[in-house]
Amino acid sequence: MRYLVFVLTLFLTVTANFAQRSYHEDAMRYFSLNGTEQQYDEAIDQMFILLKQQYSGQQIPENVWKEIKVDKKKSINDIKSLLVSAYRSNFTHEDIKQLIGFYESETGQQMVKDRSQLNDRQKVELSNFFTSEVGQKVQNQSNSLRTMVAEVSEQWSRDLYEQTVKKLKSKGYQLP
Repeated sequence: MRYLVFVLTLFLTVTANFAQRSYHEDAMRYFSLNGTEQQYDEAIDQMFILLKQQYSGQQIPENVWKEIKVDKKKSINDIKSLLVSAYRSNFTHEDIKQLIGFYESETGQQMVKDRSQLNDRQKVELSNFFTSEVGQKVQNQSNSLRTMVAEVSEQWSRDLYEQTVKKLKSKGYQLP
């Protein structure tokens, strides 16, 4: 009997972890499709431009900047993981799957690329999406989600900046 309870508990734990991981993986995919990943990639590039200006008098070699920037992919994955929590409180796993479906479509990809270039058919598809249950949820949750995302992004960018400055400091470079 104990063995059966143990096996059942183990099975339920593994199943729950798989479902949780699956939500996480799908949300991460969604962030790659909807332009979020690109937005943070560009934010990191802008931070390095700012840092190079702040440290301009110290003649930091390009190889040092490259070495410090190596963690860019990890930093982007970190923010995407943090965003999963904000989305989890607003969207179900099925919602995320539907969002992925939309952003994988030609219309979703065009919307990310350049919304002003949507053709008439794509505009109808976009309208249909926003009148769907998930589309309505996106619109209704936008303010609270935007607030959560802003808080997470602010903390992430502050931490990333501080970590980068610490790396520079450990190499002997100081802010003027």
